[in-house]
Parts: sequence; structure tokens; C-alpha cells
Amino acid sequence: MFRPGRPAAEAGDPRMVGDMGKIPELYTGDGFVEDPDGSRRWGVLGAAGLFLVTDDRHVLMQHRAKWTNRGGTWALPGGAIDVGESPTDGALRETWEETGVGASSVKVHREIVTSTVPVKVAYCRLPVRDDEWHLFADIETMVERSGDPRKALQDFPVRHPSLDASLNAHGIFGLGGTFWWQYENPEINEWTYTTVLATCSEHLELHPTAESLELLWQPIDQLEELPLMPEFKASLPAIRAAVDSL
Repeated sequence: MFRPGRPAAEAGDPRMVGDMGKIPELYTGDGFVEDPDGSRRWGVLGAAGLFLVTDDRHVLMQHRAKWTNRGGTWALPGGAIDVGESPTDGALRETWEETGVGASSVKVHREIVTSTVPVKVAYCRLPVRDDEWHLFADIETMVERSGDPRKALQDFPVRHPSLDASLNAHGIFGLGGTFWWQYENPEINEWTYTTVLATCSEHLELHPTAESLELLWQPIDQLEELPLMPEFKASLPAIRAAVDSL
């Protein structure tokens, strides 16, 4: 029987903020933003990555799993900045989660905003409350037959029972193997990527997760030998200049 996991959700309606009280207060930084050209980027509050350099000038690099955003390319460990986090907080947390390198093993020097793009629409997320799960009962029955919750929701959309219709709030199947509410937030109009520059003395032991095909320490002058994420490659001159100034 199909039993999706459930994120923790407080009882009661989400607190409304902005746009005359129609938009829910952000619950999580997870979610996509869409650029004017249709490209999607992860993190409705922006994203951050850790540029970690050893004393012998090797950089911690992540070969991104195929299912991730820009999968198959090499870039920095990192991800979406969560609610209440600074870019440094987010980069350190994501690096720990993805590589096993803890904050106590590195020295953070500075933050560099290496990408800024306008946002056409931001797709934010809310957990499904216990008293809302009955709305997904038919979807769960379909999944037991077909095994594909995303297709079931595409064929039979589940609309949020109370959020303003202009937010296009509907059910999705996402992180944690569970259902979420996704809604459009018109008040998010810019996305940034922050590179957090840090150092460590040696090649620390690495422990890849499902988000990585591989992790390695690559010489800083040989990064372009890897098939880099285009946005990361474009930022390298500014990052190298910042490293040289340490």
C-alpha cells in the first residue's frame, strides 16, 4: 500500500503575509524559481555553495547526480538557503549533508554573490496538514495501481482548499517522498547564488550521498578540466581572484 512520508505541519492555517494578506509565510527555502527565459533554479530564497580550498590549493568538487538540477555537471557542494539561514549557514549545512565535511573543520572567510538573475515566478511549498490528507486519498489509490504519484497529480490535480486562486496552489510529490502544496509567490523577484569562500589545512575525508556521483579534491588551476556547471564556470575568475587575495 502506498504510504508517503509526511513533513511536520502545525495545526491551523499558515500565517498570511504580503499582497494584502494573500500569500503564506515561507515554510521552507526548497522550491524552484523560473527565469524570464524559462530556466529553473533551485531555492526560492536563493542558493549557496562552499568553495573550500586546502593549503595545497585543491578545491572540494561535487559531480552532481543525474536527477539533480544541472545533473551530470561538476560544481560546489551546496543548495537552497532555508528560512532563517544566512548564505554561509546554508552552504555549511548543505556541505555537511552532501559530503560529511563539518563546519568545525573549515575556516570561512567571506561571501561572494556570484550570480543574480530576475525571477518570473517562484514556486514555494507548504506541508500538507493532517486535516488535508483526505484530499489526496484518490491519488494514493491511483498510485497503488500505477506507482507514479507525479503522473497521478498531473492527470488529476488536487487544489488547495483555501489559498487564493491567483496563487495556483496545488498538490505536488516532492522531497522526502511525500505530497506538498506548491503555490506561486509573486513577491519573490530575484534569485542569487552566493559562493562562500573557506579554507582547510588538508584533504578531508569525503562521504558522498545520493546527490553526488562523485566527490574529489581538484587542483584549483585544473577545475576547467572537469565538465563544469556553466554558471559555476563563469564565476571562476572572480572566485580565484578572491582566493588569491587571502
